[in-house]
Amino acid sequence: MTIAQTILSQIKTIDPMATFAWGAKEFVNMGDGLKFKTSGMVKWKGYVYVKYNAGTDLYDIEFFRIRGANIKTDKGMTDIFAEDLVNVIDSVVG
Repeated sequence: MTIAQTILSQIKTIDPMATFAWGAKEFVNMGDGLKFKTSGMVKWKGYVYVKYNAGTDLYDIEFFRIRGANIKTDKGMTDIFAEDLVNVIDSVVG
């Protein structure tokens, strides 16, 4: 199982409907994590990148948008426990 599959599995185990609520799509295995796009009726639309930090055995999450050739990082969080993934993402995405 890849890191991206593990992250998605952890999110779906905590809340099976979370990815649907966020309008998550375009799931991409980044090698060290999972990237997906949020859309639909959420308060924040853009990309979420959940990256595994092997040194701390925790996750780092980056929320960003792509506008043309520019990447604008809106928020970044570090040292997130697996059981907090859904709550942290939901606090930004809505």
